[in-house]
Amino acid sequence: MIIQMTGHAHDFALSDVLRLFFGRVERPRPDRLSAGEESWYLESLVHTGTESPSSAAPVQMDSAEVRTSLWLTEADQMANQPPFLIHEDFVPLENVRRELKRQLYVLLERITDVHFPWGSLTGVRPTQVVEQILADDPAPDQAQAELVEIWRVSPQKADLAIRTSLSEQRVLAQLPADTPLIYAGIPFCPSRCAYCSFISQDAHRRKDQLEPYVEALLEEARRIFAALPVRSPAFYLGGGTPTSLPEPLLERLLTGLRATLPLMKNAEITVEAGRPDTLAAGNLRLLREFGATRICINPQTFHEKTLQRIGRHHSVEQIVEAMTMARAAGFDHINMDLIAGLPGETPEDFADSLEQLLLLDPESVTIHTLAIKRSSRLAQELEPSGQGDLAINRPDPALMDMVARAQDRLVASGRHPYYLYRQKDVAGGLENVGFALPGHECRYNVGMMSDRLAVIGLGSGAISKRVDGRKVSRVPNDKDIAHYIQRLDELVARKLQLFAI
Repeated sequence: MIIQMTGHAHDFALSDVLRLFFGRVERPRPDRLSAGEESWYLESLVHTGTESPSSAAPVQMDSAEVRTSLWLTEADQMANQPPFLIHEDFVPLENVRRELKRQLYVLLERITDVHFPWGSLTGVRPTQVVEQILADDPAPDQAQAELVEIWRVSPQKADLAIRTSLSEQRVLAQLPADTPLIYAGIPFCPSRCAYCSFISQDAHRRKDQLEPYVEALLEEARRIFAALPVRSPAFYLGGGTPTSLPEPLLERLLTGLRATLPLMKNAEITVEAGRPDTLAAGNLRLLREFGATRICINPQTFHEKTLQRIGRHHSVEQIVEAMTMARAAGFDHINMDLIAGLPGETPEDFADSLEQLLLLDPESVTIHTLAIKRSSRLAQELEPSGQGDLAINRPDPALMDMVARAQDRLVASGRHPYYLYRQKDVAGGLENVGFALPGHECRYNVGMMSDRLAVIGLGSGAISKRVDGRKVSRVPNDKDIAHYIQRLDELVARKLQLFAI
């Protein structure tokens, strides 16, 4: 498959679609992509007139509406036959990228007879698409039809996207407009999971970095909020695993944040306490004194062999003990995560983990599908076996059924889907979904994932974003801990410039 891009430079968008079907994508020249066998020659065209590819006029950037089209020729017949039109449409200029992806997906689905559960919705949050559809026509049946027929989403995933989007809108309606969310990241964990490529460091190996990092984060917070007159309805202390910090340092962090963060009365405060082996009565007491209203304790699985295989150095017994201690400390909103598709696990294993989790009765549950990051240990282990991007992303009926059954089980337990997002390199092309009992939806998760509220991000690797209508501007902090500390003055200045009124 060779794709010539004419009148546009949306190579990353088209590469996302090509990668689904063919795995590796090459770029032999700036305006051309190549993937799989070179049996077909495509021209992806954006222009303003009714011309054929050979006579197309370039798009003017002030055009309100443009023509997008896809032309196809068999590669070995290029000299003998003209290209023939596969798709065309007139779309607003801001929708060109999504339409080009849709056109390419529909063609490749037809050629390969491979059907991905989320269709052409790569690199986009499905609930955002649903929101836009419902804004034009509020009938859910019409949204279902458009997702299935136009965007090629499976009926089951279309229904999930609509239900989640409606829940998301209810949560957003409760959040004050024009108020930022606040995130602070602690990039340290007790150990590194096999599937993780996050910036987190092993805390026990980086003891010399712990205190300087905490002091730098608190200094960043002091400078930012001394200059920005904001109040926030939700704060998320994530990681990594903040509770992997030694108790005296965790107390210093929480005391400093409590004195600095401009939180509204009754603000939601979430703390990532994901590793059960980091929890004790002492640090749980510190979280309560800090004002945490929600914590996350993340088993990922309830099977000892899998926990060891993926590098999580805790036991199932410690998961239960952590929940017992958290309840005793007074936490009445606890989230727990499970991951579907972990190496070596069967559908029966995953279903058993879910039942064990439900016995602990957390208020919210997130079902993740395994995403294998390129620099993770698991990705490196898969590479010699020949299981590359293509095998990971390929539709997997058994995995799809496993995830669907888990989602149905959570709905039957009284929990409903309230936020949804997708990642690259995710097994089976599936998704991550948060389920919650009514009134226990995480405001931060909804506001951040919806791109409807600004986020002020603190700490290494944290991303701040400003939202102006549909326009989202982002400024990242340096991922490297040493560089983050060294460049603090510059990073603070960039952030203040982002939010300058």
